Amino acid sequence: MPVTVAMMTQAEHNPADDLFNFKGVDIHLVTFVGTIRDITEASTSITYSIDDYTGPAISVRKFIQEGEEDGSALPRTHGYVRVYGHLRSLNDQRNVIAFKVEALRSHNELTMHLLEVVRARLRLIKGVQPAVGGMVGSNNNGTYTNGNSHNNDATSGLSPTQQTVFNALKKSTSDIGMSITEISKSTNQLSITQIRSAIEFLSNEGHIYSTVDDEHYKLTDYC
Repeated sequence: MPVTVAMMTQAEHNPADDLFNFKGVDIHLVTFVGTIRDITEASTSITYSIDDYTGPAISVRKFIQEGEEDGSALPRTHGYVRVYGHLRSLNDQRNVIAFKVEALRSHNELTMHLLEVVRARLRLIKGVQPAVGGMVGSNNNGTYTNGNSHNNDATSGLSPTQQTVFNALKKSTSDIGMSITEISKSTNQLSITQIRSAIEFLSNEGHIYSTVDDEHYKLTDYC
């Protein structure tokens, strides 16, 4: 789920189940963007202090996996990075155990992430729904709708191909979601080109997000 540091620090934590909840939505697998403030290297891991200017910097630990050698490909400069990982709490301090930390290739990624967070927030409060297949307007209660009769249906307006890919991802129970290859195997009638096109649309609409790499996708928590 696309988040900010403020969302992670403000989320309520249930120590018994090690679950985090931000305004009614569970937060577990997260992605966020920030700038590296400090780096501490050890033989088996690298710990970053990352700040996105929405709250205090958060600690992010990335273990060096087998095959990564010394982790030389991991960011070591004080620039912007995107983090994918699991939100944790240790001694009442929030931290993230990352399975991927990568430098931003373009500052457009920062803008896109902020838009993804805003979109998620709007859908969480249910005051604004995505304008899929209809114009945005105001109803008699002063809240906004997208002009569709099934305004609360997150998948209204999807094409049959997009709905098929959405349904395939919905069945996944993995923390890293499904790979495009796995989606292809579960939807034999769709070509890779069709799947990638559907994934691009679903990602742009905020229904899904990439996890460990650009080949793996997972439904957002609010779908």
